[in-house]
Amino acid sequence: GRLMHCDEFMISVAFITKSGITPLLQTFQELEKKGVRGRILTTDYLMFSEPDALKTLHSLKNITLTMFCTDNGPGFHTKGYIFKKDETYTFIIGSANMTDRALAVNKEWNTKLVSTEEGEMYKNITAEFNKLWSDTIHTKSYDEFIDEYRIRYETIKKQKNVCVKLTK
Repeated sequence: GRLMHCDEFMISVAFITKSGITPLLQTFQELEKKGVRGRILTTDYLMFSEPDALKTLHSLKNITLTMFCTDNGPGFHTKGYIFKKDETYTFIIGSANMTDRALAVNKEWNTKLVSTEEGEMYKNITAEFNKLWSDTIHTKSYDEFIDEYRIRYETIKKQKNVCVKLTK
């Protein structure tokens, strides 16, 4: 509900899948028509996000998608949704990634918080988001990361399939 009625949104999630964005796609397309801008930050952590889901999000003109590349360093496991409506910011912070299981099936704990621009919460959460977003060492634009990410993702997927066949 918050997504459909916001003026702007920021999302930071570790994992994004096609089945996770499918229920949101119509809303994202409506927001595209209205010119509501959104920034989505994800990661290559555990190579879990599906390249086709990332491609779908990138194809929407109102969404800018970036990837925080962990380079086998510390994990990136954030799950935060920030919606701006007029002068109010609503944050949903918790355990839910942008996957179908997280959004519809799993037991997830999420907290909804509301703040103005003057609020400490707004300042802290958006400062952290912007710090990750503009990290010139780790964060790459879609065009910078997608080709290499897709190759790595497909390679790992093939390796997993081989392991499954060997254990059967």
